[in-house]
Amino acid sequence: MSALPAGLLLLAGLGWLGLLFAAAVFGERSPLRFGRAWPVVYSLSLAVYCTAWTFYGTTTQAVRSGWPIPPTFVGTLLIFLLGWPFLMRLVRLSKKHNSTSIADFIASRFGKSSMLAAVVTAVAVLGTVPYISLQLKAVAMSFGVLAGASADGAEPPAWGDLALYAAIAMAVFAVLFGTRRSSALEHNRGLVLAMAFESLFKLTAMLALAGFVLFSLYSGPADWAEQTAPIPLSSTGTFLTLVLLGALAMFTLPHQFHIGVVECRDEAHLRTARWLFPLFLVLIGLPTLPLARAGESLLAGHGVPSDLYALLLPLSDGRSELALFAFLGGVSAATGMVILASLTLSIMIGNHWLTPLLLNRRVAPAGVLRIPVRMQRRAGIALVLLLAWVWNRLTGTTEALADIGALSFSGLAQLAPAVVLAVYRPGLAPRALLAGLLAGVAVWAYVLLVPLLLAGPGAQGWIATGPFGLAWMGPGGLLGLGGLEALPRAVLASIAANLALIALVQQLRPRHGEGAESAARLQPDILHELARRFLPHSRIAPLFAGDDGPGELEAAVEHELAAVVGAASARLLLDAARRRAPAPLETVADMVGQASEQARFSREVLSGALENMSQGICVVDDQMRLVAWNRPYLELFDYPAELIRVGRPVADLLRHNLRRGLIIAVSEDLDAAVERRLAHKRAGSRHRIERPWPDGRIMEIRGNPMPGGGFVATFTDVTAFRRAEAELQRINETLEQRVSERTAELESAKLAAERANNAKSRFLAAV
Repeated sequence: MSALPAGLLLLAGLGWLGLLFAAAVFGERSPLRFGRAWPVVYSLSLAVYCTAWTFYGTTTQAVRSGWPIPPTFVGTLLIFLLGWPFLMRLVRLSKKHNSTSIADFIASRFGKSSMLAAVVTAVAVLGTVPYISLQLKAVAMSFGVLAGASADGAEPPAWGDLALYAAIAMAVFAVLFGTRRSSALEHNRGLVLAMAFESLFKLTAMLALAGFVLFSLYSGPADWAEQTAPIPLSSTGTFLTLVLLGALAMFTLPHQFHIGVVECRDEAHLRTARWLFPLFLVLIGLPTLPLARAGESLLAGHGVPSDLYALLLPLSDGRSELALFAFLGGVSAATGMVILASLTLSIMIGNHWLTPLLLNRRVAPAGVLRIPVRMQRRAGIALVLLLAWVWNRLTGTTEALADIGALSFSGLAQLAPAVVLAVYRPGLAPRALLAGLLAGVAVWAYVLLVPLLLAGPGAQGWIATGPFGLAWMGPGGLLGLGGLEALPRAVLASIAANLALIALVQQLRPRHGEGAESAARLQPDILHELARRFLPHSRIAPLFAGDDGPGELEAAVEHELAAVVGAASARLLLDAARRRAPAPLETVADMVGQASEQARFSREVLSGALENMSQGICVVDDQMRLVAWNRPYLELFDYPAELIRVGRPVADLLRHNLRRGLIIAVSEDLDAAVERRLAHKRAGSRHRIERPWPDGRIMEIRGNPMPGGGFVATFTDVTAFRRAEAELQRINETLEQRVSERTAELESAKLAAERANNAKSRFLAAV
């Protein structure tokens, strides 16, 4: 097998990453280009789930299990086909609570506990770091194999580790991709488009590999089936465990939660993903068994690891261009996951580790940590990738990629009970969730993580016999589950411990003082001061304009603050205000001050521009709620004062206008007419119509979708223009008639003159 030039591999890899970055920039600068196709773009972006593990690790899964589709994909298919109501409810609740991450969502449903959010973040980091290290290892391994690097199994020095340079390159691209925006709630259309683009690329690469195996190495599927040995099916326990982990991964992997829930602009997009994403998984999963059986038949005898079949099968046949294509597919899959995962973890680290530290004067005095939001995220990305590289160095180079992926999936599965209970049982005590989560992670680490980190001749005996010779307490036979393989044993024991501790602690009596702070309501002047520090003026006035009681007002302010600093940190702010502790407020104000001032300046400029326009303007968000308007709009529709406020459902305005006859409903009832117009706005359909107003004016109404979701409508008085146009048309229509009349008059005058002239001639002749 001839190696490929290292320079070519490096140039091709960087070129593809540059193309991916260009796709993201294009998505940001041309936000309306894919408006109608956005449900498809969103569905394809979910395939960031198919990482480098799909290219290399699932082949090993197929070698071990013999199933035509990877077991983890089977679980994902089941959650989309059967767990549809759960996913829809998860998206709705996340939007309701302004959740920016899985930690934020769990904390917001269980008392806004900052401790719970911090622990969830720690579990997310612990579970995701090995998965990121898998991507680094896959890129370094594939680069080394294609470039002909030595494969003697010895660990290279740190400076010669290809994974280090892969981590640096991915950190640079993650910073460029993910930190261009400060708001975690603002939809990143460029990032989503780039993920969809790389999904199509890696799908094409996998299908090309399948076509090569079936029609180049063999004469077709029948010939392949005849010449390759069937792979025996794996044990039922391991298979079912991987199916379960694949189902849970769709809402427990932090980056999958971000792309699937946080970036979901409309529930209708999830309906498209319900059939399109499973179809994608089937297409990208089917090539794994042909690759596995062909590799076992042609390469296994030469000592080639099954992780490398996707690269070495085409290379062994002299198809270096296909091997390069497969390499780029793996790089694309790895980079997409690393960018999204590191960005998501950096948001969680900033919101749930750094911000609580800034709020605690005993740890960080006021004014010491003044880190802008973007710098926090860049530092978080660098930290996550550094940890992933260190993990890769600690665990060595011999572990199969499939094992690393299963380790991460099983660790992150500990978040599943908390997420499911957050959806269906949000009233549980935060300490119960905290106890269950810690217990589950401890059991998982004891059964899977400890044997991996302590691998060695001396440790193996202790792991097998258990502490003090008690085999039932050892990782290999915990609780008498020694008959199961390590992965099923770890998942079963850890999830059982997780649920048991949740149930046990929930039954205990509440600790003294738990929930006492919620009874002490903050005064409106304190809430107003909090809002003034962090919220724009346009958001403050509607909050304090109504007659809400102290409880409702406090909840409204907290909800708005959650969109800035996260739900748990918003609760910490209110708690600090209850203790009359001003320093934490100053600290957080310093932290977000720069972004807040820039945003406030932009809002003031925009507000001034809107108010001085002659057109009426109305803006609604992606949830079809009113967010902005101007004075001409209010004068045009003459709304009651109590009807107009930020957050008012636009359906209420449509219903009001239909009743007044400002909007004409053809032959449908009121609710049907409202729903039809809402569907038109949700679909992002542009429109331009002219409508007569009751006072005789004519209004031109234009509607356009906004880049981040939502809709903007403008109302222009075109009465004078239309009247002038009608007058010109009337003049044009009567012009020909008047010309004919004048011509006839001239002809008549001419005849009269001729008759008079003839009469005169006859008179003169007679004389």
